[in-house]
This record gives sequence, structure tokens and C-alpha cells, in this order.
Amino acid sequence: MASFLDLKVVHFVALLGSLILSYHVSSILVEGRVDMASMLTKQEELSIESQLSILNKHPIKTMHSSWGDTYDCIEFHKQPTFDHPLLKDHKFEMEEESADFVSTGSLKTLMKAAGECPNGTVPIRRTTREDLIRTKLTSNGLGDEYRAGVSYDTKQGETIYGASGWINVWNPSVHQDQFSAAEIVLQSGSQDQANIIKSGWMHCLYGSPQLYGDYVTRGFTYSEGYDGLQKTGCYNTLCHGFIQTHSTITPDMPFTEISKIGGDQIYVTSQIILDKPEGKWWLTLQDIRIGYWPKELFPAFSPGVASVFWGGRVKSGQDGSSPPMCSGQPINEHFADAGFINLLQYIDLNNEPRKPENIKSIIECSKHYNAEYYPKHNILHFGGSGGTECN
Repeated sequence: MASFLDLKVVHFVALLGSLILSYHVSSILVEGRVDMASMLTKQEELSIESQLSILNKHPIKTMHSSWGDTYDCIEFHKQPTFDHPLLKDHKFEMEEESADFVSTGSLKTLMKAAGECPNGTVPIRRTTREDLIRTKLTSNGLGDEYRAGVSYDTKQGETIYGASGWINVWNPSVHQDQFSAAEIVLQSGSQDQANIIKSGWMHCLYGSPQLYGDYVTRGFTYSEGYDGLQKTGCYNTLCHGFIQTHSTITPDMPFTEISKIGGDQIYVTSQIILDKPEGKWWLTLQDIRIGYWPKELFPAFSPGVASVFWGGRVKSGQDGSSPPMCSGQPINEHFADAGFINLLQYIDLNNEPRKPENIKSIIECSKHYNAEYYPKHNILHFGGSGGTECN
């Protein structure tokens, strides 16, 4: 078995540089788009208009990125999540950013492409009518989800306050109504009252979660909460949940460079960790704080996280076919041929990272996907070609 150390891994600078998406890629998404608005009822149309007025705040500055998205610089305390009634007493505090991070060469390039928000404001991707229509249609769509990875459940007397890993980035081929992702997932609570936080990358095309309707791999976050009255869940900033703190980097930025089969590996280091004194579940990418989820929206996390999942997740289309996972190659003796997450860790009661022991394998469609964990190297290998007849 090849050691992870033998892999040709691209340096941190290459990763952040890869976030700058060339314009010609985004131009593709115009082709083949269906008239989604014609599929909505009048009541759904009114609901979407109402959501847009709530999500899109009055900007201090507007930035048009080179990859086609529009970002509004919103005053930190006026971003959408703070409209949630449970956050009326939440302490508004914007983090100061590291000078070392800002001076990084790759970030200077990124700032020139997307711009930087003024002090006291944060970038929020402007939600479009089409975004909400796609999400609405998707929530009513068909298709099954399948995972391949590992899960670690809390042991007696143990408390988990976060998790992390290095995830290599791919651009799997997906069709309409499909998606393919690699992720780290924290979960607690019963199925009907679950609290969930996810971070990773995703590639989707007009399908669940039809966030952007383009052909690129993007970072993503997902949160699902239960406030005692209703269950809510959404990706990135499409509803109340994630609070953006960084003035330049958002969790949903696209990658232009991806890993190559048997070659250089583009990876993102992702960590979700609780700041116990503040009650904030922080998202860090490459050790940089991007934003957080407030504890008030995740009551099931108050005694700690019940389980952590590392691995891949795909969704089949309405025709029953499921997409490739990561590179689309089955796992073999070469880590660089398929998906991997390196340095799997969870965060204990003392905020110390720990290697998970006695983990559980989760493979929900073994005909097309597989996963294997190597304790010696602390690396998870997963992937597969996809296909039909997963049931």
C-alpha cells in the first residue's frame, strides 16, 4: 500500500489560487436551462419574492466576481441569519483577520478577482430568483442519496466538540438532478429533530441541491436545526444558520484546479470546532476562520456532538442512476486515484484533536461505491463509478 506521504500534494498556495474561476466556465450554464419559473404556483412565486427581500440586504458595496456571482458587502450585524428570533440577544462580534493570511500571495490574487469588503462588512453571495426556484423544485424532487465513508460515534463518558480532515477535490461528471460531494458531518438529536452541520465540496448540475446551476466544483456548508417548533435546513446562506465573518473568503467559492488521477492532489483542510466560551461552531478552511454557526440554533449540540461522518455522498437522478464519487475510480493501492480524507480527527472536551478509534464503515451502495480506512496512515480512501440499481 502506497504511503500518503508519497502523494504529490499541491501546496496551500495552489489550493487558494485554484479558487479563482475563469469566466468562460460560467458562461456554459446558460445553455440547456429549462423554464423553471413556469413550474411554480402563484403562491410559490409570492413566497420566493418574500424570501428574496429577506435574504438580500441593502449592500454597502457590490462586487461582481470573475466567475459570474454577485457578492454584496453587508454590515456584519445585518446579515440574514441575525433575523432569526432566537438570535435577538446574540452578541455581535466580528473577528479580526490574521495579517499573515492577508499578505499571502495567493490571497492577493483572489482579492483582485473578487474584491474585499470594507471594514465591518462581510461578503454574502446575492441570492437570485433562480437560486430559490431551483432549491424549491429540488426539495420536491426524486432520487436517493448514498454514502461511502466512516462514522465515529461518541463513546460513554466522551464529549465531541468538532472534527477535521484534509479532503482532496474532484470534479465528478454529474447529470441533471444529481450531485456528488465529499464532506465532514457533525450530527446530534433524533431523526425528526436532528441538528446537523456539514462542510466540504460539491458538484451538482440543476439537481439537488440545485444551488448554482453551473459545471464547477464548489465548497459548501450545510446546516440543519430544530428550534423546538420547526425543522429548518439549507446550504450556505440560503436561510438562517451560517454567520459569515471573513471579509473576502466565503465557504461556497468554486475551484478551478482539481486533483488529477495518479498525479497532483488539490486538497482543502476543513475543520468545524466549538468555541465553548462563546458558543460558536467555527468553520475554518486552511486554518482560517471563515464564519460560524451560533449555538442558539443547534440545541442538540449543547452536550456535544453524537457522531461524525467523513466520506463521500452522492444523489441519484430521477432516472435512478447515481453519479461518480470523486474521481469515479474504484479505490486501489494508489491513494491519488480516488477520493481521500487524510488526518481524520475529532475534537475532545479539552479542545484537543484525537484520532478516531473503532470507527464504523458506512457503504450504502456497495455495487458502485466503496470506502476503506487505514488506521496506520489515518487516511480514508473512497470512491466509485456510480450507475443504476443501487437499491
